[in-house]
Amino acid sequence: MTTPSSSLDRVRMVYAGYAGLYAPSVATEAAALLDDLLDTAAQYGHDHQAEATGWLVTAAAEATSTKYGRPAVERTITELAELSRALNTALTREGLTLTLARGGSNSAVEPLSGGPTWGLDGRTGLAVGIYLNSGWDLAVNQGRSTVHSIYAPATADGAREVAVIVRDILLGKAEDPFRPSR
Repeated sequence: MTTPSSSLDRVRMVYAGYAGLYAPSVATEAAALLDDLLDTAAQYGHDHQAEATGWLVTAAAEATSTKYGRPAVERTITELAELSRALNTALTREGLTLTLARGGSNSAVEPLSGGPTWGLDGRTGLAVGIYLNSGWDLAVNQGRSTVHSIYAPATADGAREVAVIVRDILLGKAEDPFRPSR
């Protein structure tokens, strides 16, 4: 296996092996951190592509994604409402139809024609949540589901990135995290 040459590709490869979903801005931020770490390592005689610097890729990926999980300070109800509105707006702009959310999530969307579906009836879509004390997550829109973290900023821009991730899963353009390939 060949090591990817760009920091972004190296970070994406680490994230691909993890259970969560990662917004493009998070991968880009991790790649910038990796570049800085590699530049510092080079000052000590380490080659950017050397196998020994591989742990720096993991460190940059994990350090960055950790920023987008549990917030340092719990969000307020007002902040949560603003993020939920931003998410609903972004989901609608992506052409998705909002539906009743089950299981405590903030927003839910119907499946798309020709895309994957879930649930016993084969017509269940996805639910997205963000909470006072945690980041974004994705589940099947039913009472019980596996929940996947989505590492994205808790901002309106982050909500737009989350909406694109959801749309791509519903279109079958991104891997279905509820049916991982083995």
